[in-house]
Amino acid sequence: MDLENLSSNSENIENTGYLILKAFKAKGTQAEEVLGWDEIYPFLHQEDEKLHYRDVQKRAEEHLRNQGYATPDPAGLRLTPVGYKAVQELEDEDLSQSNAR
Repeated sequence: MDLENLSSNSENIENTGYLILKAFKAKGTQAEEVLGWDEIYPFLHQEDEKLHYRDVQKRAEEHLRNQGYATPDPAGLRLTPVGYKAVQELEDEDLSQSNAR
């Protein structure tokens, strides 16, 4: 088993989740609003030079859903009230630190 890749995958999932939260904040998404895939994908690629493979994105979405921050929607991701509160509490420094992983 390649433990370095396992750790790297976990970090990639966590980092992608943080970038999705950052996208919600940057786009001014309110609770119960949907942020479309057409806004999420370009944001991910703009903010991080790493490729965001679909499987990592799906795992990050699952992580956000399990945390109660976002739920899937055919058009994108719906920010929950819990997620909205978490996004509002995030400081820019927290977001930039997560991007440094």
